[in-house]
Amino acid sequence: MDEEIKKPIESELEKVTKERDEYLEGWKRAKADYLNYKREERERFASWGKMANEALVMDLLLVLDSLNLGLSMIPDGSAEKKGMLLLRTQMEDILRRYGLAKIEGPPGKAYDPSTEEAVGEVESEYPPGAIAEEREKGYMLGGKVIRPAKVMLSKGQKQ
Repeated sequence: MDEEIKKPIESELEKVTKERDEYLEGWKRAKADYLNYKREERERFASWGKMANEALVMDLLLVLDSLNLGLSMIPDGSAEKKGMLLLRTQMEDILRRYGLAKIEGPPGKAYDPSTEEAVGEVESEYPPGAIAEEREKGYMLGGKVIRPAKVMLSKGQKQ
């Protein structure tokens, strides 16, 4: 083939190859951007679902607290108390299925500020700084504290 014909063809081929590579790189970037967008949207929707779930559970905890207060007013052994205990058990089971877990703060346990809120001190048989009594139950939802347990700390024994 003649050199004069070959040079323009090679030049055109180089130009077309360079253009093809630019388009291919642009397509790869656009595809990566799209995949990142899909992942971010999936995470955003999951986050919204968790927030909505948390708000609903917080509202239901208020109902559960009222139910517990009502239970404390009803005499043991009555039919009303048995019915309300059944309702409380059903509500706790439903909340547990949605990821709710009680924060256990039994008397004598060491105080943990990440899951418990100290609301006062009382004299007790437990060592100073330990939990003396629980005033309000605490709860976690999906491993996150949504309501810390309110506890009274021990001052130690009366002298």
